[in-house]
Amino acid sequence: MTKNSYQKCMDWTERNIGIGLVRLMVRALTAVTAAIYCVMAAFLLVGRDGRLIRFILVPAVGFVIVTLFRKVVGAKRPYEIYDFMPLLNKDTKANSFPSRHVFSNMIIAAAVFWINLPLGIATGSCGVALAVFRVITGVHFPKDVAAGAVIAVLFGWIGFYLI
Repeated sequence: MTKNSYQKCMDWTERNIGIGLVRLMVRALTAVTAAIYCVMAAFLLVGRDGRLIRFILVPAVGFVIVTLFRKVVGAKRPYEIYDFMPLLNKDTKANSFPSRHVFSNMIIAAAVFWINLPLGIATGSCGVALAVFRVITGVHFPKDVAAGAVIAVLFGWIGFYLI
C-alpha cells in the first residue's frame, strides 16, 4: 500500500467508524481471544485433559519464534516509512513483519479449533477482523498480517496435527 492508500483508509475509518470505536474494537478482539484461550485452558486443566500441555506449548513456542524472527527481519512499519500518525496509539520502531498480534490471535484460534471447532472458527474470525484493523489503522502492511496468519495456521497444523 502507498502513503495515499493508507491515508484514504484512515480517513474513511475515522469518518465512518471513529477512532475511539476502532480502538475499542481492537482491544475487545484481543481481550475476547485472550479470554477464550484462558477459559479453554482452565477447562482443560480442571478436566485433567492431556491436551493441555500442547495447548499451551504450541502457541508459546510459536510466539517466541515469531518474536525472534521479527527482530532479525527488522521490517519498518507503514507509519515509519510514510511518516504519518497511525490511528492506533503506536510508536514502536520496526518489528512489523510478521504481525505478532495477528500471529497470536490465529495460533490461539488454531489451539481452540483443535479442542472445539465452532469456538475455534469464532476465534479465527476475531483474528481476521484484527488483521483488517491492524492494516486500516496504519500499523501494519497487508503482507505483515497475512504472514502472521499463515505462519500461525502452519505452525498450528504442525503442532496440533502432525506432531
